[in-house]
Amino acid sequence: MSEQPYFHIGVVVPDLEKAIEYYSRMHGLDFTKPAHVTNPRIEDPHPHEQVVHVAFSKQGPPYFELIESDGDEGIYSSAKEGQILYLGFWEADMDGRMEKLRAEGIGIEAVSRSAEGATPDWIITEPDAMGVRYEYVDLAEKQAIETWIETDEFPGL
Repeated sequence: MSEQPYFHIGVVVPDLEKAIEYYSRMHGLDFTKPAHVTNPRIEDPHPHEQVVHVAFSKQGPPYFELIESDGDEGIYSSAKEGQILYLGFWEADMDGRMEKLRAEGIGIEAVSRSAEGATPDWIITEPDAMGVRYEYVDLAEKQAIETWIETDEFPGL
């Protein structure tokens, strides 16, 4: 295999600043400046806007993506703290990926879209038969994420 099988590992944490300090101390990782990323429409399962407090490690791939928990419901809820939430993959065909997941019987736990009915920016699966969730991120987002990791400034998606 010539490319990494996945490019990041998503971890939900109770306090982003403390998690950055911990992973930096324990594993020698440097992190991007944390960003507040607005997802205009997350469906997890009910549609709503959500602002996510997040940072990426500068070392990788695979990168650590630390996501601060938010509330008691949804994909980034406090119930998801203390575990690897997902393995993240780039995806060039989001609609095709969703069809393939459905065909394999793998449910979708969360979807982020710019508007109702739009092609997803990312999707997070329900745990598969082995208990693993996957995040598929539209390849169109790659340049922005790589710029953030390289420059420390989140350019927006």
